[in-house]
Amino acid sequence: MGDGQARYEWSTRFARSVAEEIRGGVATGILTWAEADLLLARLRIVVEQALEPSPVG
Repeated sequence: MGDGQARYEWSTRFARSVAEEIRGGVATGILTWAEADLLLARLRIVVEQALEPSPVG
């Protein structure tokens, strides 16, 4: 299995885990759908920042 395939599988499992946790939070009343949307938007920013290449100086 290539490195690209391993990354794809990891990211797929990560996304599913996050989705399950958020759905569980909404189902139990810990989160509202609006809070879940906000959480996902913030998480997206963090992930995008983590994936940006570091400047080489």
